[in-house]
Amino acid sequence: MTRITILALAAILLPSIAPAQEGKCQRDLSIAAGAYRQCMEKTTGVLYGGASQALVAPAFGKCVDKYAAAWPKLVSRYAGKGTSCSGERHVDNGDGTFDDRLTRLTWERKTDDDSVHDQDNVYSRSAGPPWKETGTAFTAFLATLNAGGFGGSNGWRLPSIHELYTLVAPAYPNCKTPPCTTAPGLTRSGSYGASSTGYGQDVSTVWRVDFSDGVADLHQGGTEVTNTFMRAVRSGS
Repeated sequence: MTRITILALAAILLPSIAPAQEGKCQRDLSIAAGAYRQCMEKTTGVLYGGASQALVAPAFGKCVDKYAAAWPKLVSRYAGKGTSCSGERHVDNGDGTFDDRLTRLTWERKTDDDSVHDQDNVYSRSAGPPWKETGTAFTAFLATLNAGGFGGSNGWRLPSIHELYTLVAPAYPNCKTPPCTTAPGLTRSGSYGASSTGYGQDVSTVWRVDFSDGVADLHQGGTEVTNTFMRAVRSGS
């Protein structure tokens, strides 16, 4: 086979190789995400079964640490293959958002400019009994982001506990220098609210992540009636 023939054949095959490799990249991302969720759900089950939060907190940390460790392995596996499993895990989109290539989520970046994105802003989950989604997290924060099409999207929401915890690193009990997060930009050291409630239909408890020490916990108090920090997320593009 001549060199010209080989080059011609390569030109035909290369366009099909890249999609095939991207499919494998996405497959491995899904497998990693599934393993992480299973780990978190198993640990949550231990908590719901009666274990103390102090006992399960290190287990949550192991879940997210193992998940985070998947990214450099994928980058190495797909090096030079033209897939999205490459480069830095977090990518600044230049529009006030950043992508997480491991979780395939897009997050709001926090600022220090007195805007709706200001890191000092706190919001409530509910205005009061019966603890529905009537607080300023929904009526002011998310409503503002979605009404203005922030980052080109109207799909902003609060993250689940599994999603929010992916921003923690290094995980409890290893974090010594807060804020304990991998998120680029600004993050206040303190508790951020998740959309997840505890114990099934019991909306009197809500999951939070404290970025001062990397601990996830169930907060009692009417679905976070008290004000707390919030960070918006949406499905990645």
